[in-house]
Amino acid sequence: MTIIYSTNAGSTERYAKMLSEKLSCPAVKINKAGDIDKNEEVIFMSWLMSGTLQDYSKAKEMFNNIRAVCAVGLFTTEDKLAEVTEKNAIGEELFFLHGAFNINNLTGMYKMMMGMAMKMIKAKLKESNDPKANEMADMFEKGIDLVKEEELDKVVEFLNA
Repeated sequence: MTIIYSTNAGSTERYAKMLSEKLSCPAVKINKAGDIDKNEEVIFMSWLMSGTLQDYSKAKEMFNNIRAVCAVGLFTTEDKLAEVTEKNAIGEELFFLHGAFNINNLTGMYKMMMGMAMKMIKAKLKESNDPKANEMADMFEKGIDLVKEEELDKVVEFLNA
């Protein structure tokens, strides 16, 4: 079994390394996984952006035996998970793992896009009378880290069943 992952800001990589230790198997970035056998049993982990699981289609092309998929993001609900499953045509067992957000960890166009989005979101939040608006604005400004090793327990339980 091999963990294949795609990461942008580091949360998915952190989870991949934790899961690698728990399962005693390697974790390999997708862009370095070209030499891995196409029939290897794989757990695919990646980050969500606007409901799209990054590099999932690439993983599907590279591997015939994806056993489970882990989507890393900040917030989700069961409805959102169903949307992610449908939008990405995920046929495997899907798990959601809470990630982290810190604009300083982003790179390239993602950093630029999120910088612009943050300004718009913060302005709208501050205009609203929602008491949680300032909390949310602070989260975007200061960052938030929701990565927790125990979130992997449900994945390990599934894989060991």
